[in-house]
Amino acid sequence: MSIGAPDPKSFQGMMDAFGMVSPIAAVEIVLPAFTFGPSCTQIARIIYMNQCNPGQIMMVGAYWLQLAEKYIKAGQGLDEEVGAMEADTWQGDDCDAFLDQSGKVTVQLFTIAAFALEVGLALFTIAALLAVMVTAYAALATALMAMALVYWPLQAFPLTAAAAVAVRTAAMTVAATGLGVLKALDAALLALGNGLAAFIGGGMTASWGLLASQGNVVNPLDMVGPTAFNMANGLAQLALRNAAAPSGGRHVAPGLNHLFVGGQGLYNAGLNANDIAQDGALDGKNDPRGTYGVDPGNLDFIPYVDTPEGAEEPAGTWEKPTWADDPAADWAGK
Repeated sequence: MSIGAPDPKSFQGMMDAFGMVSPIAAVEIVLPAFTFGPSCTQIARIIYMNQCNPGQIMMVGAYWLQLAEKYIKAGQGLDEEVGAMEADTWQGDDCDAFLDQSGKVTVQLFTIAAFALEVGLALFTIAALLAVMVTAYAALATALMAMALVYWPLQAFPLTAAAAVAVRTAAMTVAATGLGVLKALDAALLALGNGLAAFIGGGMTASWGLLASQGNVVNPLDMVGPTAFNMANGLAQLALRNAAAPSGGRHVAPGLNHLFVGGQGLYNAGLNANDIAQDGALDGKNDPRGTYGVDPGNLDFIPYVDTPEGAEEPAGTWEKPTWADDPAADWAGK
């Protein structure tokens, strides 16, 4: 059986496109936010809080689906090999023990495949809705930016002041309508994200229990260090992101936070353009991530350790403590 997992590389074009569309929208919304008031202020917040790359999420989902397919094939292959054994060539207690153990391994392989399939489908689901969100806010930001560029020259001269008022009225109408659409998508994303997180969490718990029943027991204490480290890192970055976000209130005038939104958009557009030009390779001279393993424009100040393929030294500058990462896989000496 094959689940027909897609080729992750088939999403490269989509990833490259959204890698530019999303940050450019963050740049475009700055002038409208300063020009047209409350609705644009809230749109800027939604754009900032939903900066992402749906194409990359789909690519990661495809890798999970490929992983599921490999485990399914491994389970099927083991079943076929065991089933091909002739009963009269091997009998006895050792044969019975082998069959029992191979059956447990097969269950483990299919269990891991089921969880990988669950994660892959969840990533595809959320990425599809995020693609709609990013496309919608990018189109809205572009339209509002164009109207702001028309408005300022018109309002500078008395003879065209009436036309400027008309442009401003139209822009505020477009912004209010677009904000309603983005709020609906944002609410749907929140509900979907929470649902998928619960779905994956339940699947992880069930798979751990099933694996343990088949003799593959994971000590939860081994996961405490990596989990605590990653959660602390993620929560710290989340707090910084929220602190830098534009106000979501209708009556709060846009301030310096909008400039950060635009600056971050320019920063990410530059990084992504560099990645696309170099086919994903990091250039330490042009990209701080390549030298230090940090991403200051995205409020990530914790360096990582990454040893590129074929290199002996890590690219990052900070060695994690031993408990901050999962141990290497133990294949019983194999």
